[in-house]
Amino acid sequence: MYTNSEGTITPLGVLVGVSKLRAESEPNSMPKLNSLAAFVPSFRSKRAGLTHLTVGSTVLVALAACGGVGPVAGTGGSVGAGGAPGAGGTTPASGGTTASGGHGPGTGGAVSTGGSVGTGGAATGGSTGTGGAATGGSLGTGGAGPTGGASGTGGESSGDCQVGTTMGNEVLFIGESFIAASDIPEETTKLARAAGSLGASDSYVDKSVSGTWIGNGAGNSIPNQYLDNKTGVRFVIMDGGGNDCWQGGQASDRTNALNAATQLFQDFEANGVEKFVYMFYADPIGSQYNDLKACLDLLRPDMKALCDAQTSPKCYWLDLRDTWNGHNEYTSDGIHVAGPGNVPTATAIWDVMEANCVAP
Repeated sequence: MYTNSEGTITPLGVLVGVSKLRAESEPNSMPKLNSLAAFVPSFRSKRAGLTHLTVGSTVLVALAACGGVGPVAGTGGSVGAGGAPGAGGTTPASGGTTASGGHGPGTGGAVSTGGSVGTGGAATGGSTGTGGAATGGSLGTGGAGPTGGASGTGGESSGDCQVGTTMGNEVLFIGESFIAASDIPEETTKLARAAGSLGASDSYVDKSVSGTWIGNGAGNSIPNQYLDNKTGVRFVIMDGGGNDCWQGGQASDRTNALNAATQLFQDFEANGVEKFVYMFYADPIGSQYNDLKACLDLLRPDMKALCDAQTSPKCYWLDLRDTWNGHNEYTSDGIHVAGPGNVPTATAIWDVMEANCVAP
């Protein structure tokens, strides 16, 4: 019941019926909530004890007639799309809960909470999910997709080279007198210590033997120098082919050298060698070495091609002509290393090692 301005008491059911008829016949004539608020205070019950009940009932009936709260009628509270899970996650986002709004013009769609933040773990690409805005009532908060973090690094990239991760006994020198009669392994060790790749008292291992070939199959041949000392070796520094040309020099000797090198590289892979450096000789100095130079000039491109084709383990080619040519002081007999040639040769080797993360 309510009392109008003239003191007339009208039953509440009549008010509801009038409001409903008016809403059906004049759908655009319903008062806005703000206009409704203006006349609600004028309703008074004769019984002071029922004032709040009467006003509350009136507002609820008016709201029911108006078809929902807020400026946008709820669409029936469809499910929020929620946040898509991160690409690497295992648990999908919980999605949005169903809006509570009634169907049709009922109480409208209550504000949808949308989807909660997805728990799907770190996204591999670091992208933020678009989430899903719920359509029921006002826009739901949606579930913002998993934040996922920055793009994954996938572990260390191939460009990373951690210095100080190699022990001296994991690096092996093999070859003939060009190495064995020199201080090249010792000077290379010093450079590794200075760079922090070796401890102050650690050293590389040298098993080179003067007079040895790569391709004659002898017990102390260059391939056997590796096979006899392969345990724990991760990196190899080597030469080979000089004596095959100097003491042999025939086409068959070059072929045997290439075949033996091919097999040696396969043995490297089978036994866990990660990378190796193959250094090849500078031009011999003196006419007495004309035949040696001719053979080396034929063997060099073929051996380089074999090295360049190696990917497992990776072979790094070092042509010592770039270091030695024009420096006759580097040798005392035209082919072997003299005192002044040790440090430049070791430096050339270390530069290749450092540039390619060989024995870091």
